[in-house]
Amino acid sequence: MAEIEVSEPKMLVLENPEADYEKMIKELEAKVQAAANVDGIRSGSIEVTSPLTNFTKTVLTKLDVKFWAGRSIHSFPDLKNNTTYLFGQRGTLPEGVKWGYSYATGKESTDRKWVAAFDYVAGKAYCECGPTGPVDWNVVADKLSKSESKMEYVDPIFGGRIVARVAGDQLISTLW
Repeated sequence: MAEIEVSEPKMLVLENPEADYEKMIKELEAKVQAAANVDGIRSGSIEVTSPLTNFTKTVLTKLDVKFWAGRSIHSFPDLKNNTTYLFGQRGTLPEGVKWGYSYATGKESTDRKWVAAFDYVAGKAYCECGPTGPVDWNVVADKLSKSESKMEYVDPIFGGRIVARVAGDQLISTLW
């Protein structure tokens, strides 16, 4: 089996967080990558980008990453605040790319976590946030299968917020 090379994701530091973020999201949503993926789709492979933006007031630590289909072409570093990370994934059809992640402020009971999952082929996104702890990926997969292309969740206890959406070949998530 050939070894898979994994690199660091591209980072965009948002100098003016709200304005830069809004501009970036509009550009991502307007971007039509489907044409770029036509040859790949014909050969049975796809590549997607997953922009993940951290608007929390702290660095977030990766708790877990789960792939049901496809694989990552980037590593998953800690997330600096006011920064967008452009993660890439590849998969083969018909399964495509189906994956999820969890990041947290720490591992103590008073810390909070954010979870997002995406199914590119089905065009679905799921997200949640709340107290830190293990993620039951079977439950996340079930909720993902019942979700739509965009979801927003606000934690009523800790006040965290997350938005996840599928926009063309972009699997976008934003954490507050």
